[in-house]
Amino acid sequence: MIISLVNQKGGVGKTTTAINLAASLTRKNCKLAFIDTDPQGSATRWHSIENNKAFEIKHHPRPIYPQDINGLSWRYDHVVIDAPPAIGDITKSILAVTDLAIIPLSPSPVDIWSCGKTLEMIEEEKRQNPRLKSKLLVCRKIPGTKLGREAKEVMDVFDTNIFESELCQRIAYMEAMDAGVSVMQYAPNSKAAQEVESLGEEIYTQTAPEKQTDESQNQYLEKPAWESPPNLYA
Repeated sequence: MIISLVNQKGGVGKTTTAINLAASLTRKNCKLAFIDTDPQGSATRWHSIENNKAFEIKHHPRPIYPQDINGLSWRYDHVVIDAPPAIGDITKSILAVTDLAIIPLSPSPVDIWSCGKTLEMIEEEKRQNPRLKSKLLVCRKIPGTKLGREAKEVMDVFDTNIFESELCQRIAYMEAMDAGVSVMQYAPNSKAAQEVESLGEEIYTQTAPEKQTDESQNQYLEKPAWESPPNLYA
């Protein structure tokens, strides 16, 4: 499955979520590749700190096309793509090959107001890519606050599914990023690790049946005819 993390606004926890979600899926014995399309390359820099070998990562700050993905999707269970914080050609190209678009969204008025354009873009791309599904993810929620408790209720203004799992604003996420490891490695017994594992399990249980029953119908999972397919890790 091609999973992308998309939001036109920066600072919503998109890259942190993408990295930790990828690590969680890898811990479930999923073979995974990670594509960092953000020109800032934050995920790539994280990966280089400890030369983390949990999953492959490639900095590709350019549009992604089906021929780029084709060589990866039949070799891996999941490809996670961290999109740049902007609406442009790169993000649109990502959505064109995506199966599940995750929109991390902080429950703040400014972030919620700005999310409309991201969702409009996703709806437009669904016309070209009928397999594209989208889901909001409560991210950077501040525990113990009224706004945090009502996060999902506030997000109901959007006609989009919302993950049951939620990620809170916790110091463990920042410290793990600074150390170049996932939060499960950095603080395995923390609430942050439990949140990420919950999200990974939610995605894993929802995608496993689809992989078994619908894999042959996915054009991006078909093995290309050539013997050595072009791919982003060549």
